[in-house]
Amino acid sequence: FEGQTKTYTPGNTCYRCVFNSPPPKDAVPSCSQAGVLGSIAGILGTIQATEALKYLIGKGELLTNRMLIFDALNMNFKTVRFKRNPDCPVCGIKPTIKELIDEEQPMCDLKY
Repeated sequence: FEGQTKTYTPGNTCYRCVFNSPPPKDAVPSCSQAGVLGSIAGILGTIQATEALKYLIGKGELLTNRMLIFDALNMNFKTVRFKRNPDCPVCGIKPTIKELIDEEQPMCDLKY
């Protein structure tokens, strides 16, 4: 009954600034194991679409350097702020990750 969203743009906190390393395999349940509440995905998807429009037209304050967390059980939104990590392996002073890993890690057990 919760979800989160954040807008990533160049020059601001990157994904690795927020989540330093991926969790170990099988440490986080897949979408099919944990379940996905469509209404929450819809709410956060609408917020993400609005963020994209704001970015494209250059209006408003984007969710850069902060994450919006939605708690549907208590119907609360809260914002957590982040700073760029100077030791970030992607965007820090001395980055160690310079290219994408060509490795697939399915997260939602989708079958085609």
